[in-house]
Amino acid sequence: MKRIYSLLAVALIASLARAEETNSYPKSNLEIFEATTGIVIIRSVDEIGALPGKAGGVTVKCREARDPSTNRREFGVTVIVTQAQGAEDTTFVDYDELDALIRATDYVSKVDWSITSMGLFEAGYTTRSGLRVASYSSSRTGLIEAFVLSNRLLRCRSALTMDQLVRFHTLLEQAKARLEIIQREK
Repeated sequence: MKRIYSLLAVALIASLARAEETNSYPKSNLEIFEATTGIVIIRSVDEIGALPGKAGGVTVKCREARDPSTNRREFGVTVIVTQAQGAEDTTFVDYDELDALIRATDYVSKVDWSITSMGLFEAGYTTRSGLRVASYSSSRTGLIEAFVLSNRLLRCRSALTMDQLVRFHTLLEQAKARLEIIQREK
């Protein structure tokens, strides 16, 4: 009987260890700063827009965190991905990574069948903190489709049309422009 309890304990510990390893992506600088203890942190958010997808949706928000005692500030974007079943996950993207994400989203929104000589493809980009934007050839529909994946806690994926991916690109550009205005104001 003790052996069974020992085996169950080992199995439980192993499953908990795997659960902690589900997110191999590091936290963004914004997340790390917001988790600082022992100081007052002022968090500010502006919603840029929400985009319904084919299944689920994507919301883009600007975010600022500030320590009023030192006036240290961190800027970024939160991307909330909602699946059709209602589950949602949020990924933080630091301001310094927005240009690369915008360029990558522009690229993957323009891919066509000429990018490869093979029958199926995926063109994707993943941020440091695990937000993935991709387009791919669908063997089911024969079309090029897209998705946005938040890979922080729940791994939520929202399927998008290529037109919706272009709209997501526009939301990212608007968020970056808004953050640049905020940075100049204060």
